[in-house]
Amino acid sequence: MIVKKSGKNIFGAVLTASERKAMDIEIQKEIAEFNQKNETEIDAVILWILHEEFGFGKKKLKDFYDHFIPAYRGLIERYEMSDEGAWICTRLLKDIGVDIDAWREENKEEKHA
Repeated sequence: MIVKKSGKNIFGAVLTASERKAMDIEIQKEIAEFNQKNETEIDAVILWILHEEFGFGKKKLKDFYDHFIPAYRGLIERYEMSDEGAWICTRLLKDIGVDIDAWREENKEEKHA
């Protein structure tokens, strides 16, 4: 690592490729850890919306949850290991015409309208 400084003040650094890769891996692990800490609340939001908006009862919620959690945990594991795995569901949804990024933009526009 080459440290950029002016006098006593450090204002940046240039990382080698291996240092950058190690840093990226650590960042991915931190993000996965953060997601795991918030997993219960994320699950609760999803389940509550399925119940309130789509009428899912306890049995249907449990069935959804039993399918969702293994897929979600597999996604987290891929996220820790590679740059590509985390976005596989986004890509698969795009293949069937579901563009989450476009929907997110639509929701931002509605909020500001």
